[in-house]
Amino acid sequence: MPEVVIRSIEAKDKAEWIKLFSTNPDSYLVFYKSTLSDEVINSTFERFLDPSCPVYCFVAVNSDDDSLIGFATYLTHHDTWAIKMRTYLNDLYVKPDSRLSGTGKKLINAVYDWSDANGGHMVYWLTQFENHRAQMLYTRVGKKDGFLVYRQPRPDEKPDFDSCI
Repeated sequence: MPEVVIRSIEAKDKAEWIKLFSTNPDSYLVFYKSTLSDEVINSTFERFLDPSCPVYCFVAVNSDDDSLIGFATYLTHHDTWAIKMRTYLNDLYVKPDSRLSGTGKKLINAVYDWSDANGGHMVYWLTQFENHRAQMLYTRVGKKDGFLVYRQPRPDEKPDFDSCI
């Protein structure tokens, strides 16, 4: 099995990252049954390279052929419960043929290490209830906090319970 190297994303990675993120048949967005405009995808990538923007990306690289096999995107923000910044692990993806190899764990640990080195308070993330394979990893490297996530409904959606109480 080839060695996997974790490093910060670089400008040369754009085409491969876009494939993993959105255009491959088994990409991150396909898994989540989502689409994004090219404008959003390109803007996201440019943020990774902008030192003034607190949005970052680590990539997992197959050392045999220097190809990307995964990524972790993360960002920092202030916290009302601590003085230090929080780090939000926004996206984690490993190509299907590279899963169960420890690559996801290496990516998460890289985010943990980055947060610690940069004075972070904690790293946190979300996952879908049905994403059981990812949860097998997350329970080994993290702790459930017991919270549910809510979000603002899109214009074409209604709240889950739409009546007066």
